[in-house]
Amino acid sequence: MSTTALTTGSTLPAETKKALRLLGDTIAQMESEALSLDELSRCNAHQDPFENAAKAYSRQIEAQLKYYRERWLLSYGDNEFGSIYVPRPKGYLKTILVLPSYFAGPEDVFSKWKSEAKFKVWKWDESKSLNHLIPNDRRRLGHYALLHGGRQEADVELQNRSWEDNFRDRVEMMRATEALLFEDQHYTEHKKHIDPEATATLTGSVDVGGGAVRVRWGPGGE
Repeated sequence: MSTTALTTGSTLPAETKKALRLLGDTIAQMESEALSLDELSRCNAHQDPFENAAKAYSRQIEAQLKYYRERWLLSYGDNEFGSIYVPRPKGYLKTILVLPSYFAGPEDVFSKWKSEAKFKVWKWDESKSLNHLIPNDRRRLGHYALLHGGRQEADVELQNRSWEDNFRDRVEMMRATEALLFEDQHYTEHKKHIDPEATATLTGSVDVGGGAVRVRWGPGGE
């Protein structure tokens, strides 16, 4: 068995020692709750950790709150989403999608569609809840937001790429719950489906069996 000797503190460069002290201080502040995960996330995203991170997206957030009030009867207010952490934009990603902690998984959206019967929907296993099969792994964040392209069509630059390709290259994709919520928002506002060309849209989710999750509209509009 090969071993690697640990580097002793006395041989570390001064800058490395300083970085380790700062890291230790950050961990201590988080343990004492003097520094929140949200503030640390903003700092890592090169944002001011103590300013209102959602200020630049206030109009979009207000529109999202209106959607959740009218469509889902969820009475969230500015006090709950006004300071929500918003990731730093990358390229064309300037459209916000707010995810309230209410949504445990894609079943919450799927069951609403099925009860309304506005269009046909089906899932691979009707006997099991999608919330069990495809849990939203980001729900642990509580209320959260993400930025996306806001386009009706699928991202052309991600065509012919597998889930493994995207995972390897650290390409972030919408989780299944997020993709269905964006579909619901887009259809509510425009009466048009996202990615309507009957091609499967790959999400960033994996099911409990480890399979990549895809969503699609069939030729019959289901």
